[in-house]
Amino acid sequence: MIQFVLDCFYRPAADLKDAQLEFALTNTGQTTLKSFTLAYTALTRAARTHELDNADGLLRLANFHEVTPPDGLELEPGATWTFAIRGLANPARHRLDGPKSGYVSCGGAIIDVVCNDLETTADLDTGERKSLPAGRPDEPLHIVPWPQSVEISDYRTGVSSVLITSGTVEEKAAANKINALSRRLFPDAPYPFRFTSSLPHPKMAFQQDGELAPAGYRLRFSGDIITLAYGGDAGRDYGLTVLAQLAYGAYRAPDTYRFPSKGAIEDAPRFSWRGTHLDVSRHFRGAADILRLLDILAWGRMNVFQWHLTDDEGWRLEIKSYPELTVSGARRGPGCQQVPQLGFASEVHEGFYSQDEVREIVAHAASLNIDIVPEIDVPGHSTAVLKTYPHLADQAELPESYHSVQGYPNNALNPAMEETYQFLEKVFAEVANLFPGDYIHIGGDEVDAKSWLASPKTQRLMEERALKDTMEVQAYFMGRVRDILRKFGKKLAGWDEVSHGGGIDPDGVLLMAWQKQEVTRDLIAQGYEVICTPGQHYYMDMVQASGWHEPGASWAGVSTPEATYAYEPTEGLSEDGTGLLKGVQACIWCEHMTDNDIFNHMVFPRLYGVAEAGWTLPEQKNWARFAAQTPLFPAL
Repeated sequence: MIQFVLDCFYRPAADLKDAQLEFALTNTGQTTLKSFTLAYTALTRAARTHELDNADGLLRLANFHEVTPPDGLELEPGATWTFAIRGLANPARHRLDGPKSGYVSCGGAIIDVVCNDLETTADLDTGERKSLPAGRPDEPLHIVPWPQSVEISDYRTGVSSVLITSGTVEEKAAANKINALSRRLFPDAPYPFRFTSSLPHPKMAFQQDGELAPAGYRLRFSGDIITLAYGGDAGRDYGLTVLAQLAYGAYRAPDTYRFPSKGAIEDAPRFSWRGTHLDVSRHFRGAADILRLLDILAWGRMNVFQWHLTDDEGWRLEIKSYPELTVSGARRGPGCQQVPQLGFASEVHEGFYSQDEVREIVAHAASLNIDIVPEIDVPGHSTAVLKTYPHLADQAELPESYHSVQGYPNNALNPAMEETYQFLEKVFAEVANLFPGDYIHIGGDEVDAKSWLASPKTQRLMEERALKDTMEVQAYFMGRVRDILRKFGKKLAGWDEVSHGGGIDPDGVLLMAWQKQEVTRDLIAQGYEVICTPGQHYYMDMVQASGWHEPGASWAGVSTPEATYAYEPTEGLSEDGTGLLKGVQACIWCEHMTDNDIFNHMVFPRLYGVAEAGWTLPEQKNWARFAAQTPLFPAL
């Protein structure tokens, strides 16, 4: 078997046209390589106007690059071919910005290439890495997110379970449900609730209290007696979850955490929307991972999961009206309609969720008080759709007349074509049937300012409706999409660009403010309900330190765990504006997250920091206490 390794060095420059990537492909096998090409995927992309040193050609589509060596080059065992690309579309800032994966193509064979981490000049590496202080709990209680009021005056040791002494069938079933949640997350820990016992466990009774908020609860501790009062089913489950956390902390870290024996906890969430978004287009995750993530959200009392199901890199939801979306649209790699992107270059990367799987996941989420908001990202980020169904493009539109920020050519559904709306109506009909929540998220982000301007059909639409530019065309599109969603009893959610080009009537529209924190204030001023999810603080793919070896992206800067925890989403809002802030959301974008180790390193504990921002009043937050608890947080 021929084996290869690709080393890459980034040489920065003041002007990107002078910056370069220097490559070295080494043959570590026993056979000479002849008549081949090298393909690799990298987020640091060659510019469209680039220069090559010691290579004859380069083809690029978004992050996929295929390089042709000089004519007649033969790579003997132990030999190295060096080449360089001068002129880059974007700078490299961290080691994972270079080639993630690659292969050589030779005589029809696809042979994997090991890609080393990207290196650079020493002055670009600050040496900083993600760090967390040991922290110090101000009270010996393990609870995350922290409640609004904690007044505990005495504690006891040796408690790992609570005895349910009374309750309705529904209340006992809820305790059993939290037992199952705890066991899935911590299979080596005792169940937090028992229903009979000969041992002296603390005894708990339920009490429904109509004066408490539906998601509110109150725990009273008096010696061996615990009373859980709750406003609604969600409040009951949240109170049980807090008891489970208290028992788990006392079991896992008895030198630090104890179980209350006297006092009270009174609590209700700060915001109604405490969300987490996950991108499964870039790197597909199976149903088991989604179920696990939902368990993690429930443990942190988060209540919304935005499921980013489609993007340029893959369509992940079965649509029976368009079966090819989850065949060619859900596959990329050698020999596929879509070329490799963002890793796994030499293999076929594929996957989608069947409608039966979705129903199972939706039911599991509902049992944990989590609403799922599906995202079908349109009109941009639609390469997977347009490659699968090319008739949805204006055939008279010039090829590569525009490119998305990720480098995809002509990747937006055309608002001037009735075929676009026929397609979306069938798609959204099935999506609405699968997801019972109020909202469908339609994306609306990162449409290039030159989109559709070379389309004769769009030009006619602009003339007929006096639309001046791409953003006004997109606003027209958004109005049409909202009308489709209304037919199915759904409201429109989208990214903040939905407001561009004159936007649409804010009534019933929910927007995610992601580009910078000021956007939250601006959207609220326009009358939109808003979710605060700034990339600078709540994007889990941002690096957590400035050092070269820290994994992640950095277009929005560095977001340390402490900075994520400390960010206040109402900053700069008036009292009236705060009322339109529906909540907060963490966003997990997965360009860099090729395995669970990287995922867990980047997502945790920051995800729980966003959970606490959504639940806990600012005056009750405490970074040292939060940091001390992080070793007990579950991960994927």
